[in-house]
Amino acid sequence: MYMDLTQVQTQTFNNKMINLNKSLIVFALLALFALLFLRQCNETDKLNRELASIKAKSTQDYNNLLASKDTIKQYKNANGNLIAEKRAFLYDIEEYGNKLDWANGEYAKELGLNKSLKEINSLLKAKISVKDTIYINNPTGILQSDGTKLFKFNDFKDFGKGNTRNFNGSIEVAVEDNNIKLKSSKFDIEQSIKLYAAIEEKNGHKEVKMSSSYPGIKFDTIENINLINNKLNEKPIKKARWSIGFGVGYGMTLINGQMIQYGPTINAGLYWSPSFLQF
Repeated sequence: MYMDLTQVQTQTFNNKMINLNKSLIVFALLALFALLFLRQCNETDKLNRELASIKAKSTQDYNNLLASKDTIKQYKNANGNLIAEKRAFLYDIEEYGNKLDWANGEYAKELGLNKSLKEINSLLKAKISVKDTIYINNPTGILQSDGTKLFKFNDFKDFGKGNTRNFNGSIEVAVEDNNIKLKSSKFDIEQSIKLYAAIEEKNGHKEVKMSSSYPGIKFDTIENINLINNKLNEKPIKKARWSIGFGVGYGMTLINGQMIQYGPTINAGLYWSPSFLQF
């Protein structure tokens, strides 16, 4: 039994189409697997970003809890300087900068800062007290024309390292009925107190450290608030989008559903790119 030429050609074409369909099915399955794999990678990356954000937030909250309970540690170093240190606070500027209590708060008001604290990365304040004693020995009284006596005195101390104290005073007294009466008094005191400050990374957290060699100084309160922007530290979130693209390459083209041709290609079109296919 013999088949004519037309039947042979038809059978040959059918066999080619069967092989082509198998190849297309395999290609489609591989492409589908690749898309699913990329989507899973995208979901994993998204989950990792969320976990990193939660971890950073919990770390900040725990640090601030410890900072709120921390007390000032004061001690003298080898040079005799008084050192005071305290754990620093760490806040996200986007989360706290726009709150009403911060916008109209102490720092913004006293320093004249913008209400959103934009471009501010650190806030620092301290309250100090100084205990001092001044001794005036054998002050000389000057007799005034009205019969009163004016006592003037001065005490200047240079404590070194830019720390000085200058005290000036005067007292005017009168003797009436064998009693000394105070007529007037004036006291002026001028102090130069040099302070040093630093933000130190210590055991995974920041501490503010202040120092001075001025005698009798004490740090009553110190506070440091470091402002960060977590959004700047996050990886950019990929979003699905439309785009116009052009491409040049070498590939396989199916012509009229019957013939496969290999060769260079030039493509142009409107494309939709899902987030999980973006790198």
